Amino acid sequence: MTDKTPTRLAFNKTNLDAIPFAPQGKQVTYYDTNKTNLALRVGATSKTFIVYTRPKGSTAPVRITLGKYGAVAIKQAADLAAKELAKIADGRNPLEEKQQAKAEQEQAKATEKETFKWMMDTYKDEQIIAHKGGSQSTLDNIATALDYFGDKTVMTLKKNEDGTWSNDVEVHLSSWHDRPLRSITRQDVLDRFAVFDKARPARNQKVLAPIARTHQLSFKFASSAYNFIIARNELDTKEDFRNPFDAMSAHKKWKKTKARTRFVDFNRDEFGKWWKAVEEYDFAKSLVSDYLLFSLLQASRSIDSAPLTWSQVDLELNRINYGNTKNGEDYFYPMTKRIRQIIERRKELNKDGGLYVFDYDESKTGHVPQDCQYHFKVIAAKSGKLISHHDLRRTWATAAYSLDMDGRMIDYLLKHTINDVNSHYFMRNEQKILKALQTVEDFFEGKAVKSLKDETEEYQREEVE
Repeated sequence: MTDKTPTRLAFNKTNLDAIPFAPQGKQVTYYDTNKTNLALRVGATSKTFIVYTRPKGSTAPVRITLGKYGAVAIKQAADLAAKELAKIADGRNPLEEKQQAKAEQEQAKATEKETFKWMMDTYKDEQIIAHKGGSQSTLDNIATALDYFGDKTVMTLKKNEDGTWSNDVEVHLSSWHDRPLRSITRQDVLDRFAVFDKARPARNQKVLAPIARTHQLSFKFASSAYNFIIARNELDTKEDFRNPFDAMSAHKKWKKTKARTRFVDFNRDEFGKWWKAVEEYDFAKSLVSDYLLFSLLQASRSIDSAPLTWSQVDLELNRINYGNTKNGEDYFYPMTKRIRQIIERRKELNKDGGLYVFDYDESKTGHVPQDCQYHFKVIAAKSGKLISHHDLRRTWATAAYSLDMDGRMIDYLLKHTINDVNSHYFMRNEQKILKALQTVEDFFEGKAVKSLKDETEEYQREEVE
């Protein structure tokens, strides 16, 4: 057969073998005269069976690929063409069906790839870190949430007739990390939550009782991650997909966290005893004592004060610089008299040029532990008052309110978000910030002195009697 091979010819092996390949970059289509509706598209390196027709009522022609010549025999190609044409006659569009099937395959691959852990990591990277700044406490909470949805063995508790709790049964929970996020159902969420709702805490408690808050927070983060991914990928409109954690609201599983009210009451003798116990606590050359008083007088979170570095301390300008705080904002606090004394003492003790203000070589982090739970217990044994680090902020705020301090100033010094132009006003008024901090500091020191004086006088009266 010559280069002038007709484009219409009887499809048989001899004729199709003789058709030359097209020049590079071009294609030629040949049609079967045997009324099979077959066509052969010939390129530079291949010959492919197709069926080419125009569906009834459509202005656009449809070309359907059936397979390569050689891999598919002529008779087999003719049968395939007949089937595809029958679909078209029945009102179906084989090309659209193939495209739909391809889209479904791609969706299936995406579904396998988009796991629960992928969702949590994406939420963390794109929303928490990139958009909100990613405070360490939030990142720690997400890590805790991933742990709750990992492979776990949990001891559940049962309530006794007298109202106490005791061990019930051990339950194994499989990991959700590698499960496609779309495969997790509302019932899965409710069943897993039901286990944690009666789970024994990892840490021992004085009074045995189920986990109160951590599992709720972890489920909240998972729910937020779902909401983020659903909106990001338009899963609600494209796939009619809903957040399986919505079942928590529908079944009234979210519990309002009981507000914590513990603080060191400066109107009672306990304040003077606690203050004295902290001042006299000489662990590691007063490291913990300085850290706790610094945190109290600066109304500081442990995540801000424990890892405070010397690069954040400006002795010349007499201020502390807090960067990338929990709400993503930077703060500049002037040093009060007591804070200046603490900083100068830590500087004097920092002979080796340590990175941290509250440097502690024996800690894994290189600085004083944030929560200082052990040290709070030691101080409580001496003072009779057990508190946590967060209770220091509550103590400061309670004092500030009792002194009729402006509410927005209190919010600013607690590093709460102020959603108006006033946040810039506070930043520019260091003298007002200093006055507010010094006022509370003087109030505490006065209360401590008075409390201890009253205690001494009471003791002396008892001795006389």
